[in-house]
Amino acid sequence: MSTPLFTHTTLPLTLFALMIGINAAFTVQRLLDKEIVEFDMNHTITTFEQDIAKSHLSDAKREVEIQRFTRTLDNVVKQYALDNKVTILVSPAIVSGARDVTANIQHALLDALHAQNEAKQTSQITDIDSIDGSDE
Repeated sequence: MSTPLFTHTTLPLTLFALMIGINAAFTVQRLLDKEIVEFDMNHTITTFEQDIAKSHLSDAKREVEIQRFTRTLDNVVKQYALDNKVTILVSPAIVSGARDVTANIQHALLDALHAQNEAKQTSQITDIDSIDGSDE
């Protein structure tokens, strides 16, 4: 004859431990739970592709700008998610109910690209000044 798994003394302790474990799991889940937001990446990339197609850049410069845009977009999306404690999904993955943050990310992307352009221009001016001897 085998002994029962739970006896009248172990059953309450087991249920109590189980309830504490479940409560702890729900608490941790609530603390770590992030809001899911929507980003229309397709529209953002399509708009960039249309703008770059209209530009008068050489193929080589166009490729450099595409790579810079892609890298910056990736960094901006990651940073937005970290700063806002959200999980970002692209629009086709969302059926409904998620807050759309496309405009916010696009503004941050434009700010980052403009900052890169300004840094590049400043660097070029500094390089020209050092060649001209204007630094001295």
